[in-house]
Amino acid sequence: MADVVWAVRHGERRDSVDPEWESTAERPHDPPLTELGRWAAWRVGRRLADADVGFDAVYASPFLRTVETAAEICDELDRRFRLEPGLGEHRNAEWFDAEPETLPVGELADRFPRIDPGHEPLATPSFPERHPEALARVGETARRLVGATEGPLLLVGHGLTIGGVVDGLAGSADGADAPLCGLTRLSRGDDGWRLDFSGDTAHLDE
Repeated sequence: MADVVWAVRHGERRDSVDPEWESTAERPHDPPLTELGRWAAWRVGRRLADADVGFDAVYASPFLRTVETAAEICDELDRRFRLEPGLGEHRNAEWFDAEPETLPVGELADRFPRIDPGHEPLATPSFPERHPEALARVGETARRLVGATEGPLLLVGHGLTIGGVVDGLAGSADGADAPLCGLTRLSRGDDGWRLDFSGDTAHLDE
């Protein structure tokens, strides 16, 4: 069972700086990263590589922005990652009018060689879902991934993912912070999980 879990939110997404992007996008709810977003993801990877964490496993949400973030990080770590829908975005009916479309795993694996396509998903999000349901879904996914991992674990997702991981392991989302490409770390001791820090972006100041 993993004793240390790291979590990171994706980098800056294209539609946040280009309001016209969505009007012509094939998948309007699945934007890619901007150049700044890719740079920030690379900085996360450099920080983790320099820290020589030695991750046993890396999992990412299957949305393109999180896949691109994980790919940049894993290029620096020289390792592969798996896609886990249970870490995915909140299926909020105020944001989406139906289940948001993402690329098939096979197509993503063709585009991103760092993806290990053999992972069997642990959770399938439903649409719509209320915020407590989404937090619970991510929390349960995080606990199952912890149970299946021996060494340090890295999870790449969304703002919801950070809150859900902290809530699912530490018992409360209090203290969870999720700036773009911000790092969160939890560690497990004799008295359970504790939040070491959340939303750390020191690597983006360099």
